[in-house]
Amino acid sequence: MLSFWEKDVFLKKYDVIIVGAGFSGLWLAFFLKKQNPKIQIAILERGVLPTGASTKNAGFSCFGSPTELLENIAVMGVDEAMFLAEQRFRGIKMIEQYFGSEIEFDACGGTELFINDGVFDDTIHKIDYLNDSIKRIVGNENHFYVDKNIIGNAGFYGFESAITNSVEGSIHSGKLVNVMIESLQDLKVKFFFGVEVDSFEENSGEVCIKTKNNLTFLSKHLCFTTNAFTKQLLPDIDLYPGRGQVLITEPIEGLNWSGTFHFDKGFYYFRNYQNRVLLGGGRNLNFTLENTDEFGITSLIQEKLEELLFKNIIPNFKQTKIDYRWSGIMAFDETKTPVCKMLSNQVSLSVRMNGMGVALAPTLSELLAKQITEVLQY
Repeated sequence: MLSFWEKDVFLKKYDVIIVGAGFSGLWLAFFLKKQNPKIQIAILERGVLPTGASTKNAGFSCFGSPTELLENIAVMGVDEAMFLAEQRFRGIKMIEQYFGSEIEFDACGGTELFINDGVFDDTIHKIDYLNDSIKRIVGNENHFYVDKNIIGNAGFYGFESAITNSVEGSIHSGKLVNVMIESLQDLKVKFFFGVEVDSFEENSGEVCIKTKNNLTFLSKHLCFTTNAFTKQLLPDIDLYPGRGQVLITEPIEGLNWSGTFHFDKGFYYFRNYQNRVLLGGGRNLNFTLENTDEFGITSLIQEKLEELLFKNIIPNFKQTKIDYRWSGIMAFDETKTPVCKMLSNQVSLSVRMNGMGVALAPTLSELLAKQITEVLQY
């Protein structure tokens, strides 16, 4: 039971309530406040920390590897694929601009590694087309180029070829969420952690939001940034969850490479974080089991990650121990496109980032914030 004082301060009617305190929700609040500092915002988060993938990913700020971009073009057409590539490019720049010095942002570039299985040959035949397609986004220089030295210099084994880009970055995901929460609190955004929404109802001039711990919030506008968990409240949204499993090693003396790396069309990814190998992926080993919104790790994927780690990534450091393992939950669909739109004047959503949420969240949230502000007539 709440007191009068609690209801008066915390359960007042807000201008905007955001459900989900991950990157999409935080960036949306950030840009709403930039557009109108007086707007009253509350963020409801069902977990003690943001639930999903924002603080549980591998810390990649992905632009897109060449095979991923080519697959996007095949699925959605070149115009839509390049639009989303531009949003990711701008998002990476926004992260660096607003918070880069506080979150270990590193414009390290990214490399896609290939085994000699024909995929590289097919990709390299299309590399000029791909570079031409993205020139208006990244500039006239060739963004993707064959890197003949990186495999040997790093001491990798079994990879035959590599294509590197100069745009991709890496971040400390936990620090980005933390600094954004602190910044938003300074801007008088209220946070309610451990509050899970049970239902909502649109009425004339307001949305009524009921939670599973019997709280009732009122807002002029409600936005869902719940990504993989969106169907629990909006069952008609087309998406499915995908679990990403990750591990990190203990520090390795002599680890002499840096940057972010992708393999097998982005299904595996790794980086050097403070002389530790941070490695994730493998959900393609069993989509049926990994298309889940349940956190956890499985022996099938963890054993494959270890095999890749010790056979291909650090073959000279086979005694290295795994320090920690975890998982995050992302959201996907067959079109590989996010959903960021107004459902009505009172309800919107920004979800289904298809594993690219770190880079997409800033730009998509900025676009949605403008639409919400226009509807609220601020």
